Amino acid sequence: MVTRANRIHGAYGMTNESSVEKITIGLADMQIRMLAPRDKEDSGSRISFWWGITSAAVVLARHIESHCEDFYGRRVIELGCGLGLTGIAAGLAGANVLFTDYVSQALEFAERNALLNGLEQGAFDTGILDWENPGPLQEFDVALGSEIVYDYFFHGSLIRLVRQILKPHGTILLADRKRLCVSRFIGRMISAGFNCEETTHKLVLGGFPDQEISIFALTMS
Repeated sequence: MVTRANRIHGAYGMTNESSVEKITIGLADMQIRMLAPRDKEDSGSRISFWWGITSAAVVLARHIESHCEDFYGRRVIELGCGLGLTGIAAGLAGANVLFTDYVSQALEFAERNALLNGLEQGAFDTGILDWENPGPLQEFDVALGSEIVYDYFFHGSLIRLVRQILKPHGTILLADRKRLCVSRFIGRMISAGFNCEETTHKLVLGGFPDQEISIFALTMS
């Protein structure tokens, strides 16, 4: 079940500015301002890199900006949102966004970053989401994920979750490097009845490694 995360008064509260760093991500026409923790915390027993901004997230945010008409007025969920970059891009395109993550600190930052970029409280929400035990959820037009399929253990849970939360003919957009864990997940999604379209993008941006990123648009048939 999605449970509401605590508002931004946790370990990285609004007054503790020395604990955060400021990052600006340039898209085509927009500059998205991000706050990230200076000190990285252990997320417990599950692998998580919520505190970082990946090349995949930047590429997916740029894709959303260039297809903003596909997001206006849509209900969007970001899975494993981390700092919330792609969900913010969708919100700026006019979507109503639910930021979700397993780590509560990530949601503190996602909320703070959404507000920093002008998203209004009524246009987004945050919630803790356990893919293995999601509970009842609303349906969404679009799901977003950037580098979220690196752990084979959760592939089955994620596929079941996506089938549960997407509306008929809804789409999940996954951005990642073309690697074995990704290819296997995409193969399982196709076997589960999803149609897949892949586009590739080369990211060259200061502060990020030069990488070729694939965006997989997987639509429920």
